Formats: sequence, structure tokens, C-alpha cells
Amino acid sequence: MSGRSARQLRDALLLAASVGVVGGVLLLRRSNAPGASPAPPAASAPVEPSPLPRGGEPERVALDEHEAQAGCDFADQGFGAYERWRPLPLGRLLVPPARAIREDGGYDLLVHFHGAEPVRKQLAPRDIELVIAGVDLGTRSSEYARALEGGGWDALLQAIDREVASAVGVAGARAHRLALSSWSAGSGAIGRIIERGSHPIDALILLDSLYGSYMPGHTSLVQGQLAPYVALAGAAARGAPLFYLTHSETPTSGYASTREAATFLLSELGASPVAVNASGDGHPSGASGPGEAGDALRLTRMYDGGSLYVRGYAGAGPGGHCAQLRLLPAILAEHVLPAFGR
Repeated sequence: MSGRSARQLRDALLLAASVGVVGGVLLLRRSNAPGASPAPPAASAPVEPSPLPRGGEPERVALDEHEAQAGCDFADQGFGAYERWRPLPLGRLLVPPARAIREDGGYDLLVHFHGAEPVRKQLAPRDIELVIAGVDLGTRSSEYARALEGGGWDALLQAIDREVASAVGVAGARAHRLALSSWSAGSGAIGRIIERGSHPIDALILLDSLYGSYMPGHTSLVQGQLAPYVALAGAAARGAPLFYLTHSETPTSGYASTREAATFLLSELGASPVAVNASGDGHPSGASGPGEAGDALRLTRMYDGGSLYVRGYAGAGPGGHCAQLRLLPAILAEHVLPAFGR
């Protein structure tokens, strides 16, 4: 098997494993419902579930192959002007043409955690002139958290600077503006980065990626939880760096879902989302339409305040979870790039 084929197989397996927890939770709930028949034994080995916040209990349930593919098929239109992935000690990098790098070596950087290939397939054909780093480290949020402990985050940024400088021949290349994004388990990395606070973040995008662990004896989030995210959301609401949070309707078992986490975050700010009826904007401009995501990207609720944006979508299950990745191009074009002065 060629190196490229091996990487493609790895990416496909990673994406399928990432939706494994979603299918597992849904199957578990169906099997535990009153009057439900026991789920048949899985034909294959259990998939390690993802994403899990710290403190969450895993559900080791295999995902049906058809469910794993639902909503997770992203058309590949090549690399555009980016040409190819460039390896990093942690992850890989897409470098735009030299015109995107300023004379002083400054550039705009997007670092995305979990789902590098879907991000590449959607962004590379577009002329957005961002340096794009994609990091895939497994199917558990804890794997991302461990990799960013200590000096892992600083080392990654330094490696990106060196690779950009080498690729475009500009000495002293450095990230001028920084956007972070994550999907699913990638939030494990985001939590570590926020905790360190060693580099200013100009934009944060969480695509169905903010979960929460229940405190012992509780079945809901309690005041004081998700404090770093609440602080960032509060700053964004006052007009500070952009924070864009999305969630699906995908249920979880034993820990707070992305919908619960989004509701809790807003409540900590004394805010609440506005419901969007069926005749409202079902698909954000630039996002995939019904042919690719079906009802998964039908907008159900929203909140706008300063630079804080919260969006809830109707999708549930593996397809609805994967569909959240399709929102990234529109979020970048309509919010992040204008905030960057582009």
C-alpha cells in the first residue's frame, strides 16, 4: 500500500471511529428504552468511543457501518494552491502561496483539531490564504489533552513557523493572527491551550465539540463548571476575540452533550438562545445544503452577542455530528476573516 493510500485509510478510519460514540450512545439508549428489544451482538470489535470529556465514562458499543458513513462523506476537490500536506512533529500543515505571507513574515493561522482531511477537502480549494494546520491524534479527547501538556502547544507553533518559513523562503515567519477550531474529541486540545494561555487567541470555533463532565451526584452541569470557556464567552460577548460555538441534538450518556454545554454556557452569562422556527434560515450561507447534510444543518436556535455566536442544529446521531464540520467554511468567510481584516 502506498504512503498516500495508507494515510487516506487512516483518515477514513479516524473519522468513522470519531462518530462511534454517537452511534454507540444511540444504540445504548434504544436498548435501554422501555419495551425495547436487546441490541444484537456487534459483528466487529468495539470502537473506542469519542469524544469524551475528562471524567466521562466510555460506552464501548460498536457502530454500524452504514451509520458510520452517514453525513461523513466529503467530496475531494484536491489541494488547490496549497499543493500538499507538509508533515509536522505533531499533525500536518497546508501552506498557501507566498503572496499570503506578509513581507515581515506575518501570516494568519488556523489550527484545527480532529478531522484534518474533511477540513482540507473543504478549505484547500478555496482561496482563503490561511496557513492551515490539521492535528489528528486518535478518538479520545484525553489523547489530545495529553499531547498539548507541558510545552506541546508552544512546540507546535514553533514548528509551524519553521515550516512556513522554509516553504515560502521568508525568514522569521510567525503567526500574526491565530484561529483555533475543533470538532468532536479535538476539544481536549482546546482545553489545554486555554488553560496555558501562552498565546493570544483571535478566534475560537467549536464544532459540536464542547462537552462537560457531571459532578458526582449530579446529572446536570453546575455553576462554576466550564469556567475557562465561560470566561472566553463573556469576553467575546463584550466584543473581544471571536467565539463561535455550534451544537447538534446528538444525545450522550453519562456526561453533558454539546447542547447541554451550550445552554449552560449561555445561562452562566445570563443569556439564552432564541428559537428559530421551521421557516427560518435552515442552512447558513456557504454550508452544505440538503443534498449533503439533509436536515442535519437545519438551524433550530441561535444567540448573537458582541463577538459571541451560538448556533444549534437539528442533526442527531453520526450524520448530524459529522455535518457540523461543513459549517467551517462559512464561519471563516463570514466571521473570522472579516475579524482578521480580510
